[in-house]
Amino acid sequence: MQIGRTLPPAAAPIGRANLVSGIRGILAGPRELERFQSELRAYFGVKHCFLVSSGKAAFTLILQALKELSPDRGEVLVPAFTCYSVPASVARAGLRIRLCDMQPESLDFDFAQLSEMLPQRTGNRQTGGISGGGGPQVLKVPEPESAEASKNRILAVVPTHLFGIPADVPRLRKLVKGSGIAIVEDAAQAMGEEIGDGKAGTLGDVSFFSLGRGKALSTVEGGVILTDRDDIAEVLRRLVGNLPGYGLLSRLKLVLLATALMLLMHPRLFWIPCSMPILRLGVTLYETDFSIRKMSSFQAGLTRNWQAKLGKLREGRKANVDRWIDVLARSTGPDSYFHGSRSQGLLRLPLRVADRDKRRALLRESARMGLGIMPVYPTSIDAIPQLRGMFEGETFPVADGYARELVTVPVHSYVTARDIQRLNTLILHVLT
Repeated sequence: MQIGRTLPPAAAPIGRANLVSGIRGILAGPRELERFQSELRAYFGVKHCFLVSSGKAAFTLILQALKELSPDRGEVLVPAFTCYSVPASVARAGLRIRLCDMQPESLDFDFAQLSEMLPQRTGNRQTGGISGGGGPQVLKVPEPESAEASKNRILAVVPTHLFGIPADVPRLRKLVKGSGIAIVEDAAQAMGEEIGDGKAGTLGDVSFFSLGRGKALSTVEGGVILTDRDDIAEVLRRLVGNLPGYGLLSRLKLVLLATALMLLMHPRLFWIPCSMPILRLGVTLYETDFSIRKMSSFQAGLTRNWQAKLGKLREGRKANVDRWIDVLARSTGPDSYFHGSRSQGLLRLPLRVADRDKRRALLRESARMGLGIMPVYPTSIDAIPQLRGMFEGETFPVADGYARELVTVPVHSYVTARDIQRLNTLILHVLT
C-alpha cells in the first residue's frame, strides 16, 4: 500500500465554504431544505422533488410508492450488473428482483432479452386466430398464460446510468408503453449529465440521485427523488413526511464526517483512511438494513451554489475522460473502453481488461503507487451470496464478464497532469 500521495477512485470535494454553509443550514432549518428543493425543481424542470438520507433510501421509497399504486405487481427488473444497493433496495421494499443481462458493447440492458421479458404491446400482439392482410394467413400461437402472467407482475424497470454512461431510456420507454410498467431511472451516478435533449433523471416516470461521497455532488450521504407524475408524488409526499429526521447526535456525526471528507479525501492524506481496514474502503456490501430518513438541513446547507460546483466538477471530469480515451485508442485499442464514455462527466472511467493476470497486475501496481485504479463490483447480481438460489436456471454471461474484467481509472478534479503521466505509463506497461 502506498504511504503518501494516493488518489481516491472517485471524489466530489467538500470545501471549507461548503462546511460553513452546512452549519448555517442547521440554523436555517426547513428553509434550507426548501431552498435546495426549489433549486432542484428549477434545474431539472420537474414538478416534484423529495430529499432523503441516501440514494438507496430514495429508491426504496419510490418502489414502495409504486407498489401502493399497483398492488397486484411485485417484481422489479434491474440490470444483472450494477451497484449492490439496487437489489438491496428492491429487497428492502419487499419486492422480487428480476434480472436482465447486458449488451456486450455497453453497460445498458440487452434489449433483445429485455423485450422478451416484457409484456407485448397490445397493438402489436395477436393472442390467437388468423392474421389479416393480403399475404399468407399465419396462425399466431398464443403465449402460455403463465409466462404472460409473470410479465404482468413487473412493477418497474430500472435503467441505470452506470458511472454516468447514458442508458437508452427513450428506447426502453417505447418497449414499456401501454404496459403499466413504471420506468425508475437510476441516475445515482449521473447528476448533471445530459442525454440528448434532456437531463439524466428526467427521462423516466420517476428517478433518484445519490449524494454520497464519490458521487457527482456530495452531502456526505443523501438522496434526491424527482418526478412529474402527480400520483407518484402524492404517495411519496406521505411516505417521506412520515420518515424520522436526523437527531442531534446523528447531525453531529454528519458534521464530523463532512470535516473528515474535506481533509482526508485529498490525495495528500487519502492514504490514511486507505490504511485503516475497519473503514472497508472499496469493499462492496449487500446490506438491506440501511436507515431511511429525511435529509437534514446541514446536508442541504452543504449544497449552497451547487449548480456552479456541479458544472465545474463535471467539465473537469469530461476533459479527463476524453484525454484518457485518446490515450487508450492509440495504445490498448477501442475494445478496452465503452464508446458511450466520450465527452461524459463520468465518475470513473471503466476499462475492460480481459486478461486476468494483466488485470491483477494493474490493480496491484496501482495500489502500490497510489494511483486509484480499482475493481468494480465483485460479482454480477445473481452471484451475490445472499441472493443465490433466486435465479436458478438463469445465466447472465455478459454481466459475469463485466465483474471479472472491469477496472476503473480516476478522472476527478484531484487528478493532476503528473498523475495522468504516471497512470499512462502504468497502463501502457501492463496492458501492452
